[in-house]
Amino acid sequence: MATARFTPLARSDLKEIRDFISRDKPGVASQYMAVLKQRCELLANSPGLGIQRYEYCSLYKFPVDSYLIFYRPSRTGIDVIRILHGSRAS
Repeated sequence: MATARFTPLARSDLKEIRDFISRDKPGVASQYMAVLKQRCELLANSPGLGIQRYEYCSLYKFPVDSYLIFYRPSRTGIDVIRILHGSRAS
């Protein structure tokens, strides 16, 4: 089974997303974290699902609602580089 490894920046992004959602909807925050992590597991098993971004050192991106997961395929799955809101990812 392939794995999704999170960089320190990606872990920080997840914490920021959780904290932001928790301000208005505390119960939804943990559910949304589970959705993001499930999508990362899906990408680890099928890294070609994302869109390759050559201008960013061959990173791939994959949308989840208004967020974008930026990742790099590896031999054992993917390395999640960042998870950013679409308005911050440009």
